[in-house]
Amino acid sequence: MDGKTFRRGLLHVFFPTRCVCCNRVIPPSLEVCEACRAELPRVPAGCCPACGKPTGRCRCRRTDFVTLSPFFYTGGIQQGLLTLKRGYTHAVPFFAHEMAALVTERLGHGFDEVAAVPVSKAGLRRRGYNQSELLAAALAKELGLPFCKGALRRLFETPDQHSLPKARRRGNVFGVFEANPAIVGGKALLLVDDIMTTGATLQECGRALLLAGCREVAGVTAASTPQTNKRLGEANPPPGDA
Repeated sequence: MDGKTFRRGLLHVFFPTRCVCCNRVIPPSLEVCEACRAELPRVPAGCCPACGKPTGRCRCRRTDFVTLSPFFYTGGIQQGLLTLKRGYTHAVPFFAHEMAALVTERLGHGFDEVAAVPVSKAGLRRRGYNQSELLAAALAKELGLPFCKGALRRLFETPDQHSLPKARRRGNVFGVFEANPAIVGGKALLLVDDIMTTGATLQECGRALLLAGCREVAGVTAASTPQTNKRLGEANPPPGDA
């Protein structure tokens, strides 16, 4: 056994690798245990991430630009993202890899940079980091693109989206975000958030980016809350602001 293998094994003893979905200890070469991988709630190709219906029959229209999610926000994926929000960031590489694979497959390589949805000051105080920014930076690395820091900012604070009924969420974030034309002007950007629920936050951030001169915007989230998918069951609303 060489020194590198020994050190890796020793690290695994004291800091074991855990499954992103169920938190069981797994071999260090894996990110998700075999049982959870078999049950990953992937959004089927050609289906809307909101309702699970084929895009030709979807009437969601939650954003004015393309929005992708590799997973529905349910089961082990829900648990993994809740863990991320609670301060355990080991899930970031897994989600970034899955998001990158989906972007490459569906949208190709025509983007200049990757930007993140800004977190509220209350959220930043609670966690000490912006989980969407962590995902965006990791996604940028996966795609070999620069991370566009400072693309967006919040002009003022609002109640958390998850605390409001669906009908009030769009109004709650209307006009809240501002993009920096000097940073985003003329660029094609991937806009990253952790979870899409109603799409209101992504919609407003995308609108601000386009008003500031972005050439193109596409949204990508780690997961999307299914709205009316009986097969998946009724998903719990995520404790986020998407």
